Amino acid sequence: MTINLGGFVRKKTTIVMGTEEFTFTELNLADLAEFRAHLAQQREELCEKRRIRLIEDASRIKNINAVDLLKVTDSTISEEEVEAQTYTVEGIGYLAYLSLRYSHSGINLKQVMNIITLEHIEAITKAMFPVDKADEIKKKLAKDISESPK
Repeated sequence: MTINLGGFVRKKTTIVMGTEEFTFTELNLADLAEFRAHLAQQREELCEKRRIRLIEDASRIKNINAVDLLKVTDSTISEEEVEAQTYTVEGIGYLAYLSLRYSHSGINLKQVMNIITLEHIEAITKAMFPVDKADEIKKKLAKDISESPK
Protein backbone atom coordinates (compact mmCIF):
# COMPACT_ATOMS: atom_id res chain seq x y z
CA MET A 1 0.00 0.00 0.00
CA THR A 2 1.38 3.37 -1.02
CA ILE A 3 0.71 6.42 1.09
CA ASN A 4 0.42 9.76 -0.67
CA LEU A 5 2.45 12.30 1.27
CA GLY A 6 1.82 15.06 -1.28
CA GLY A 7 -0.37 16.97 1.15
CA PHE A 8 2.27 16.97 3.86
CA VAL A 9 4.08 20.28 3.82
CA ARG A 10 6.66 21.13 6.43
CA LYS A 11 6.65 24.56 7.95
CA LYS A 12 9.01 27.07 6.33
CA THR A 13 10.32 30.23 7.96
CA THR A 14 12.14 33.03 6.14
CA ILE A 15 14.82 34.87 8.11
CA VAL A 16 16.75 37.89 6.87
CA MET A 17 20.46 37.66 7.63
CA GLY A 18 22.51 40.54 6.35
CA THR A 19 20.90 41.57 3.10
CA GLU A 20 19.73 38.07 2.11
CA GLU A 21 16.60 36.08 2.89
CA PHE A 22 17.07 32.45 3.93
CA THR A 23 14.21 29.96 4.13
CA PHE A 24 14.53 27.41 6.91
CA THR A 25 12.47 24.24 6.70
CA GLU A 26 11.23 22.46 9.81
CA LEU A 27 13.39 19.40 10.48
CA ASN A 28 11.87 15.94 10.32
CA LEU A 29 13.02 12.55 11.62
CA ALA A 30 15.00 11.85 8.45
CA ASP A 31 16.98 15.06 9.00
CA LEU A 32 17.64 14.17 12.63
CA ALA A 33 18.74 10.67 11.59
CA GLU A 34 21.15 12.23 9.11
CA PHE A 35 22.50 14.46 11.90
CA ARG A 36 23.02 11.38 14.08
CA ALA A 37 24.80 9.58 11.20
CA HIS A 38 27.03 12.63 10.71
CA LEU A 39 27.97 12.56 14.41
CA ALA A 40 28.60 8.81 14.28
CA GLN A 41 30.90 9.27 11.28
CA GLN A 42 32.84 12.02 13.06
CA ARG A 43 33.18 9.78 16.10
CA GLU A 44 34.37 6.85 13.96
CA GLU A 45 37.06 9.00 12.34
CA LEU A 46 38.24 10.19 15.75
CA CYS A 47 38.15 6.65 17.16
CA GLU A 48 40.23 5.33 14.27
CA LYS A 49 43.00 7.79 15.15
CA ARG A 50 42.74 6.78 18.82
CA ARG A 51 42.88 3.07 17.94
CA ILE A 52 46.14 3.50 16.05
CA ARG A 53 47.67 5.55 18.88
CA LEU A 54 46.49 3.08 21.54
CA ILE A 55 47.90 0.07 19.72
CA GLU A 56 51.23 1.86 19.27
CA ASP A 57 51.34 2.91 22.93
CA ALA A 58 50.34 -0.55 24.16
CA SER A 59 53.06 -2.20 22.08
CA ARG A 60 55.68 0.16 23.53
CA ILE A 61 54.52 -0.35 27.12
CA LYS A 62 54.30 -4.15 26.70
CA ASN A 63 52.17 -5.04 29.75
CA ILE A 64 48.93 -3.41 28.54
CA ASN A 65 46.35 -5.37 26.60
CA ALA A 66 45.53 -3.35 23.46
CA VAL A 67 42.19 -5.15 23.05
CA ASP A 68 40.99 -3.88 26.44
CA LEU A 69 41.98 -0.36 25.48
CA LEU A 70 40.17 -0.62 22.14
CA LYS A 71 36.91 -1.52 23.89
CA VAL A 72 36.87 2.01 25.30
CA THR A 73 37.07 3.63 21.86
CA ASP A 74 34.71 1.25 20.07
CA SER A 75 31.43 2.32 21.66
CA THR A 76 28.52 3.69 19.66
CA ILE A 77 27.26 7.23 20.06
CA SER A 78 24.55 7.52 22.72
CA GLU A 79 21.32 9.50 22.61
CA GLU A 80 22.74 11.74 25.34
CA GLU A 81 25.75 12.54 23.17
CA VAL A 82 23.52 13.32 20.19
CA GLU A 83 21.37 15.56 22.39
CA ALA A 84 24.45 17.32 23.76
CA GLN A 85 25.77 17.93 20.22
CA THR A 86 22.45 19.54 19.30
CA TYR A 87 23.36 22.38 21.68
CA THR A 88 26.82 23.08 20.28
CA VAL A 89 27.63 25.72 17.72
CA GLU A 90 28.72 22.99 15.30
CA GLY A 91 25.52 21.03 15.94
CA ILE A 92 23.25 23.98 15.33
CA GLY A 93 25.24 24.85 12.22
CA TYR A 94 24.88 21.34 10.80
CA LEU A 95 21.17 21.20 11.60
CA ALA A 96 20.70 24.63 9.99
CA TYR A 97 22.50 23.30 6.91
CA LEU A 98 20.08 20.34 6.79
CA SER A 99 17.17 22.77 7.06
CA LEU A 100 18.40 25.28 4.48
CA ARG A 101 19.31 22.79 1.77
CA TYR A 102 15.62 22.23 0.97
CA SER A 103 15.15 25.81 -0.25
CA HIS A 104 18.78 26.65 -1.08
CA SER A 105 20.06 23.62 -3.00
CA GLY A 106 23.53 25.03 -3.68
CA ILE A 107 24.34 25.96 -0.09
CA ASN A 108 27.10 24.12 1.75
CA LEU A 109 27.94 23.64 5.42
CA LYS A 110 30.79 26.17 5.40
CA GLN A 111 28.52 28.85 3.96
CA VAL A 112 25.88 28.14 6.60
CA MET A 113 28.45 28.36 9.39
CA ASN A 114 29.59 31.72 8.00
CA ILE A 115 26.17 33.35 7.69
CA ILE A 116 24.71 32.43 11.07
CA THR A 117 25.41 34.77 13.96
CA LEU A 118 24.35 34.53 17.58
CA GLU A 119 21.76 37.21 16.84
CA HIS A 120 19.83 34.74 14.64
CA ILE A 121 20.13 31.51 16.64
CA GLU A 122 16.82 31.88 18.47
CA ALA A 123 14.85 32.49 15.26
CA ILE A 124 16.68 29.68 13.46
CA THR A 125 16.08 27.12 16.21
CA LYS A 126 12.39 28.06 16.35
CA ALA A 127 12.21 27.54 12.59
CA MET A 128 13.83 24.09 12.81
CA PHE A 129 12.35 22.74 16.07
CA PRO A 130 9.20 22.94 18.15
CA VAL A 131 9.11 25.97 20.45
CA ASP A 132 10.10 24.03 23.58
CA LYS A 133 13.24 22.67 21.87
CA ALA A 134 14.19 26.12 20.57
CA ASP A 135 13.88 27.62 24.05
CA GLU A 136 15.95 24.78 25.53
CA ILE A 137 18.72 25.30 22.95
CA LYS A 138 18.72 29.06 23.49
CA LYS A 139 19.12 28.64 27.27
CA LYS A 140 21.91 26.09 26.85
CA LEU A 141 23.81 28.28 24.37
CA ALA A 142 23.43 31.35 26.58
CA LYS A 143 24.81 29.37 29.53
CA ASP A 144 27.73 28.00 27.49
CA ILE A 145 28.59 31.46 26.14
CA SER A 146 28.45 33.06 29.59
CA GLU A 147 30.69 30.32 31.03
CA SER A 148 33.23 30.37 28.19
CA PRO A 149 36.63 31.90 28.94
CA LYS A 150 36.92 35.49 27.78
